[in-house]
Amino acid sequence: MAKSTHRVEVVPIRLETHPNADTLSIVRVWGYTCVVRTEDFRSAAIAAYLPPDSVAPPTPLFAFLGDKRRIRVRKFRGVVSQGLLIQAPEGSKAGDDVAELLGITRYEPPLDLRSSGEVESPPPLTVPEYDVEDWHRYGHFFGDGEEVVALEKIHGANGRFVFVEGRFWVGSRKEWKKEDPKTPWWHALSGSPWLDSFCRAHPGLVVFGEAYGKVQELRYGIPNEVRVAVFDLWDGTRFLPYDEARAMGKDLQWVPELYRGPYDARKMKELSNGPSMIPTAKHPREGIVVRPIAERGELEIGRLQLKIVSDEYMEKAKSF
Repeated sequence: MAKSTHRVEVVPIRLETHPNADTLSIVRVWGYTCVVRTEDFRSAAIAAYLPPDSVAPPTPLFAFLGDKRRIRVRKFRGVVSQGLLIQAPEGSKAGDDVAELLGITRYEPPLDLRSSGEVESPPPLTVPEYDVEDWHRYGHFFGDGEEVVALEKIHGANGRFVFVEGRFWVGSRKEWKKEDPKTPWWHALSGSPWLDSFCRAHPGLVVFGEAYGKVQELRYGIPNEVRVAVFDLWDGTRFLPYDEARAMGKDLQWVPELYRGPYDARKMKELSNGPSMIPTAKHPREGIVVRPIAERGELEIGRLQLKIVSDEYMEKAKSF
């Protein structure tokens, strides 16, 4: 599976009229909309685009951001602005990735429970890191009418769980962690007997799920607990197709399925907003993940599954 990268790409731009402000314009970057000051880009043919959840460094170039250097979704005079456009660095051209040049990094949310833990060696299996690319950038890979499923994107800590050679391995998206109930993944396993039983009954089958609750800013109505919502199974060589995974994992607690049917871009965007379908939650969903019913990949990104983060969540994130 291709590893997700956080790019700050130089893109061609074209100004469109803002419906409610004479001094503002709209620029469309792939599937994003970005509101800019017209005067700043009137004569520009290209610009550098920082997608949402980019973090700008404390350099003079970004002094105008003050201490709010995480790029979020905002509204300017009634129009949603997703990300930030700045002048393209001198000498750059369309298609260049200038993230390293500008010092831009990807936002990594802090976890309430101790997330570092002690790293241990991996299990005797090939297990990929798990990442999901952004729908706004790569949504064109889905064909109209293609059978897809849209799953709720849970706001927590991505985890991996597997029982092999008579013991558990548990880890984050990138690392395997020695047993420690103070990390969200081991804490989640200890409170999920259904997950323990399933893994023991299927040695070598890796369960991917989101540890949520007392983990991040969205608490899902369980501020003092950590639970797991499953979203994938890996058999050592492949991710199981969705229907096969759900059949094999019928006793698992899965992320909510919000839609199954023909792909429609407008429908997917609508589904990204709305209340969380986790029964205990009383807040908006973080977004959705869209994947084809028939597993397939694309050369540029590998396995095809894409996330759409809710505009409602991004606008209100500070209040949760």
